[in-house]
Amino acid sequence: MNCDESKHKCQLLIDDELSEEEISPLMEHIESCYKCRDEYIGLLKLKKKLSGIKGPAPDEEWFETLRRSKGRRFAGGAGFILMVASWLLLAGYALFTLFSESGEGLFVKIVVAAAVLSVIVLFITALTDRIKESKTDKYKGVMK
Repeated sequence: MNCDESKHKCQLLIDDELSEEEISPLMEHIESCYKCRDEYIGLLKLKKKLSGIKGPAPDEEWFETLRRSKGRRFAGGAGFILMVASWLLLAGYALFTLFSESGEGLFVKIVVAAAVLSVIVLFITALTDRIKESKTDKYKGVMK
């Protein structure tokens, strides 16, 4: 194992992302190489220092302002509408192409059309259920 590979694997080991098979060769290299040992010890010290630091949490007013922001609600609604419209246009184009230009058999066309239609029906069902639920949601004002 070379030192460059060892430095990368030291970072993985510190973050508990190294597999069991890779730990033993890495530890052997760290024991035999003073530069990598110093690097490993430095990373351990840095992790210990950083683990005690807590960033300031935003206050509840910030979350409430964000949730009620007209710009955020507009962007969310516009993004949702664009996503649904683009998906429907894409599905429509795919079906149109399949039925008009494809040399596929009738069975394949029917199966693909049924699959696309089932996704559309499931989406519409989930959307209507969500809209109905949001009108009677007793936890609507509760912060998550």
